[in-house]
Amino acid sequence: MCGIIESPLFLKLNPMMKHMDLPVSVFESVIDIINGEATMLFAELVYTLATEEAERIRVDHVAQMTATGSGENSTVPKHLIAQHSAIKMLHSLVKLISQYVKASEAGEVPFNHEILLETYALGHCLPVLSTDKFRTDFYDQCNDVGLMTYLGTITKTCNSTNWLHSPKSTSE
Repeated sequence: MCGIIESPLFLKLNPMMKHMDLPVSVFESVIDIINGEATMLFAELVYTLATEEAERIRVDHVAQMTATGSGENSTVPKHLIAQHSAIKMLHSLVKLISQYVKASEAGEVPFNHEILLETYALGHCLPVLSTDKFRTDFYDQCNDVGLMTYLGTITKTCNSTNWLHSPKSTSE
């Protein structure tokens, strides 16, 4: 492994651990001199979990899924339905404002300076999406959500594997 990665990490999943947030231990490789010879050892790292709202929503959604699968057979928490409805309504209102501005530019409807000023003020309240900070934060959050999804998949796979190899599953 060291031929491919200079400093490998070792991730240990322990489904029998019940007292931690995640049954995961992370070890980093360190080179230590033992009896005058360089030896690679793995030292356990201390970590803390920091989650954002998007990650909690995704994990909550995965936790609420039924055993029969996903898609139409999954249950969606009520607060996610409310958030989806709010986002849908916001999208329709933004679309309506956009259509009004385009129609007023084309001369199809008369200018209403009050509405246009409010639209202009609203546009300047929104964060600028083309800054380097936004791009960095956006990709960091996307990567974090993807990592949480992968971690959920790995945990589910370990649980399934553990269930398949447990003595009670072989006797059924």
